[in-house]
Amino acid sequence: MNSRQPSGGSGYLRLTGLVARREYLRTVRRSGFILATILLPIGIALLLAVSAFFSAQGVSSDGQASGTIIVVNQSDVPINALDTGTAELRLLTEPLAASQLAGGDINEYYLVPADFRSSGEVTRIEADIGLNIARLESQQSGENLVRYVIRDALLREAGVAPGDAARILQHVTVTAVTVEGDPVSAAGIAAGIAVPFLFVATFMISIFMTSGYLLQSVTEEKENRVVEIVLSSIPATPLMGGKIIGLGGAGLTQVAVWVASALVAVPLLSNQVPDMGPISLDATVLLLALAYFVLGYLAYGAIFAAIGAIAPGNREAQQYSGFLGFAAAVPLIVSSLFLTDPASPVVVALSLFPLTAPTSMLLVLGVSESIPWTLVGASLVSLTLFALLATWASARIFRATVLLYGVRPTLNQLLGAVRSSR
Repeated sequence: MNSRQPSGGSGYLRLTGLVARREYLRTVRRSGFILATILLPIGIALLLAVSAFFSAQGVSSDGQASGTIIVVNQSDVPINALDTGTAELRLLTEPLAASQLAGGDINEYYLVPADFRSSGEVTRIEADIGLNIARLESQQSGENLVRYVIRDALLREAGVAPGDAARILQHVTVTAVTVEGDPVSAAGIAAGIAVPFLFVATFMISIFMTSGYLLQSVTEEKENRVVEIVLSSIPATPLMGGKIIGLGGAGLTQVAVWVASALVAVPLLSNQVPDMGPISLDATVLLLALAYFVLGYLAYGAIFAAIGAIAPGNREAQQYSGFLGFAAAVPLIVSSLFLTDPASPVVVALSLFPLTAPTSMLLVLGVSESIPWTLVGASLVSLTLFALLATWASARIFRATVLLYGVRPTLNQLLGAVRSSR
């Protein structure tokens, strides 16, 4: 880097670009950054693989390979044997069923006691073979079949016509559609609500991870006295500006990888989940989310840079920055308000307050039926003004305090640095 001071705006831009390039390359080459960036795509790929595997395998009937369900009827309810083609219900005496259970021929049988008419209880007697998910699912389907045949027997005994009995025993299916006739899925609604929360978490992680790198970079260079050498070649303003831009670019790279993974994964997941239906991601919402990420990073990044310059060491800087994490998480803490009343005064206030605006507006965009452009415009203006003001103030604080070692500047000193015209 040239040791001469820049002669004008073009010189400041050139130095800012050099610092930004250095910080970007140094960040994206960190093993921690690479690991954090690829973990989400890898996790999504594993989730898709597991989902596809179990979808292909289907539900097995471990311990009931023939699909046979054994019933011991000690009551006077006229239960009949049944063969559905995929499962068979057989009636045995209790001694024979107990003998087959002890010999390992069956894993369980259902006992309908003599007082069933008064108690309504059926007991499943099973061998203790440990926890098995497939067996639990098989037991659930077996219980449903036992209930079916008992109810069928009671209806026949009561003289209900076979057609009426079949309708009574069949499940009543309710199908929801929109006015246009498009299907409405509860699973799709749940997924639609979950998607904005996932995006909020993703953006929060990226913003604070990238801002954390900025904080670490400033405090490390300050503690190692490297900043003294750097400041001999580059003024404080382009130095801090380059750090913010370079690390912001690294954060955008990370988010781009995550969003691309989500765009590929969401349609695949919706196809593998029954009755979910398609989940669409509005391009306008994605662009607005990108804008909130950039502005949110600039706001938090400027504050983190100032904290790094003010704090005597890295440990103190981490403690100071922890308060910012709580501010960004406030919208998630009161997320029920966003789901029930997106237009409430609390939601509007959180959307306009700069430190909570990025996460708040991502939630609002996710749960609102249409984009609230008035609130979007107001929050973007508020966040932009705050980001510019924070960057300007942080640059002055950085220039005035970055060379202080082991000294915690007073509030008056910080205010004087901000008001300084130098």
